[in-house]
Amino acid sequence: MSDVDFHSLGFETKEMFDFPAIVNVEVLRGECPCRCRHCPLGIKDAESRKNFFGNKKINLKLFEKIVAELARHQNFSLRIHAVGEPLLWADLPKAVVLSKKKSVHSWIFTCAVTNDRELLKHLCANVDIIEVSINSIDEADYLKTKGINSFGAVKANIAAMSEYIKNQGLKTRLIVSRVQSLDQIVDQAFTEFWKSSGLVSDAFVRSFHNYNNIISNTLSLTGTGQASHESCLVHWARFNISVDGQAIVCFNELFRDKIEPTLILGDLKTQTIAEIWQGQKLNAIRRAELANNYSTLGLADALPCKNCTFCQPLKSGRQTSEHQIDELKKSKYEKDF
Repeated sequence: MSDVDFHSLGFETKEMFDFPAIVNVEVLRGECPCRCRHCPLGIKDAESRKNFFGNKKINLKLFEKIVAELARHQNFSLRIHAVGEPLLWADLPKAVVLSKKKSVHSWIFTCAVTNDRELLKHLCANVDIIEVSINSIDEADYLKTKGINSFGAVKANIAAMSEYIKNQGLKTRLIVSRVQSLDQIVDQAFTEFWKSSGLVSDAFVRSFHNYNNIISNTLSLTGTGQASHESCLVHWARFNISVDGQAIVCFNELFRDKIEPTLILGDLKTQTIAEIWQGQKLNAIRRAELANNYSTLGLADALPCKNCTFCQPLKSGRQTSEHQIDELKKSKYEKDF
């Protein structure tokens, strides 16, 4: 792909075109202890979750293949997530050790609802960024937004991880997040509370998303609710892999019962991340995004981008997940990047 003009595709550097900054890997789907009102899985009852999403876990050999490719690149991060809770993936302890041994910088997104403190210590020792979606500063708001009564237990788990990180002299970045609400005062109180707690490296509010119109738009924070038609950061910095190894055009499409075939960019069981990232299909989507013209793609009806009211603008200047990686680079890990 050396003959491709990466500048014309909207990339500032060849490094960005060569490989995605963040590789999201879905390791499990259909299981989670929480009932979050802002999550397509959370709003379903426990039994219908498995019927709708399936009950799948990524094959460890496939995960190993993905990690092996990441290990051949610099300045890139693996993010472990699930359409559910990744702590429920039985192979998670082996997977994070594998990433650590390969010097792949990893990030896990978890609700941290667990009684297994040894597992949490294991994560602290082998994962670079642990993001806990505690979402609240008190029991009442936690119950309202997360749907279960586990605030005290999760807060205690955060405190235990923080203590372990400090006592072991680890460089793990422990952060907490909340999903954006309609109350900016409450959102600000969340970041202020956790930043002043002395327990975490950072606290921030993630932008609300309706998962490409999967859940109700009643929490719309865009003002107009109209498609913004802005080029989305996802196509220039994120790479999304399903539990089956399929590369998907948008992370939010993973939360459907089945993936629209035209939105599958490739298959990691037979292809590499780099091949798909630099491939014709994704480049065509990038050109359509930049030109705000999706008519020539042949998949305009299925592609969620043109009607997305919650896209992450390519050049918005606001804090994104990449900020956390930048902060990691500024820490004592800098020599490793």
